[in-house]
This record gives sequence, structure tokens and C-alpha cells, in this order.
Amino acid sequence: MTDPIAAHLTAVERDRYSLSTLTNRRRVLATLPDPLCMDRQATIAWWESRQVRDDGEPRSAASLSAEKAHAAEFWKWAMREGLIDRNPADWLPKVRQAKTMAVVVPEGDLYRVLRDATPQMRRMVALAAMAGLRSAEIAAVTWADIDRDNGVLWVREGKGRKDRSVPLSSGLLAELGDPGEGPIIGKTMTPKAVSTALGRHLRACGSDFTAHKLRARYLTRFLAATGDAVAAAQVAGHSDLSSITRYAVASSDTMRRGAEAAGRIG
Repeated sequence: MTDPIAAHLTAVERDRYSLSTLTNRRRVLATLPDPLCMDRQATIAWWESRQVRDDGEPRSAASLSAEKAHAAEFWKWAMREGLIDRNPADWLPKVRQAKTMAVVVPEGDLYRVLRDATPQMRRMVALAAMAGLRSAEIAAVTWADIDRDNGVLWVREGKGRKDRSVPLSSGLLAELGDPGEGPIIGKTMTPKAVSTALGRHLRACGSDFTAHKLRARYLTRFLAATGDAVAAAQVAGHSDLSSITRYAVASSDTMRRGAEAAGRIG
């Protein structure tokens, strides 16, 4: 019989999932003792073994949720292929995660981060904070992806290997500077290298934030300005609206208007 995990990963790759998803799916599935023959006892034992990381620290709820999802997707595929009769994930407990609001880089910090940046770093920061790009997307975007005629920046094969367009702003174009050729950030870098470089620069500027907080700044301001969650999800490359609501931060004026409306009778 063909290795079921290898066959599943081939199917996932064929469905154009991201390299990150493939890598993490492979890592999690490699921990399953007997992926097609796990009864309730074996499944619970596997789950208990995943509660603690290799360094002895407890896994976060987000990490556990991701591990459960990867295993469950494999078993769902195995059921569709007729390899098993039920999904062992049904025996696993629900992982409860606290829903927190996004934390963004303050505007004063962003000003200093841009002011003290090299041209290459300035472009990285701008693509994250003014276009909402992920580290992998920053690493991949080229000058040829800037479509001035239509006023958009094309993101090729973003998360889920899906293309999308991001509206170009005058502020973003000013920070990117004169156009060139090849990668906008000036050289080929891995997504991890981009994330690490951004984090290092932010800390050097006295800002204890990350590349994701720069992206959160873009989405938070986009939502505050438009109030359009559908447009925000599209520009962010989210597949559903539930992921975008954590970036919705109401302004004090909006809060005041809502309170006044609720305080009136009739």
C-alpha cells in the first residue's frame, strides 16, 4: 500500500496549500503512531503526548488547536479515500482559545522605525505596515508586481497560494522609493529571514513588536477607515470574515455615538 501520509501530502500540495501548511502538516502527521489504525485509547494517548513541547514547556492553546486540525484533516481525507471508517479526531477534546484583539505598532514607533531604517529595511516595513503583507509575501513581491495603471500591488500566491491585489497608496509608494528590478526589498530572502530582520530592526529602534504587528497596523487602520470587513478580509488575504474581526478597533467617536444612541429612549 502507498504510504497514506505521503499520498495525503501530495493531495494537499495539489490543492495549492502553502509550503508552511505542508511543512507543519508533515511534522504533525509524523508523530501519529499508526495513523490509519488508531482507536480511542491510542488517539487520547497521542493527544496527551502533544500537551508538552520537546523542551518541557506546555504547548499553547493555539499550537494544540493547529496540531488537532492537521491530524483531523488527514483523517477526513482518509475517510473520503475509504481508508478508515471514522475520524479519530472525534475522540479529542475541544481546544478553547482566548480571542484577543490585535496589538499594533503605535504610530510614533512606526515613524521612528521608518526614520532609522536603511532603504531595504524601509521597504520591508512599508510593505508590512502600509500594505499589510505577510513576511512570505514581502520576500516574494517584485517591482513588476506594482501595477501603477490600475493602482494596485499584486500579491502572487499569498497564503493558500492565492493571488490578490492590494490598493497602492501615495504613502506606500513614497516609502518604496524609485522603482527598480527584481525583489522590491533588494535581494532574495526567505520568509523567516524577513521576519527576523524586521523584528531585529524594531527592537533596535526601541519597539518591542514583530512583523505581524506591522501587518496588524495596516488592517486595523483599514477597518477603522472603511468599516468594511469584507473588503478588509479580501485585502488581507483571509478566506473568511471571522479572522478579520480581531482587527476591528472602534474609535472613541464611534464608541461615543453608539453610547449616545443606546442612551436615548424612543
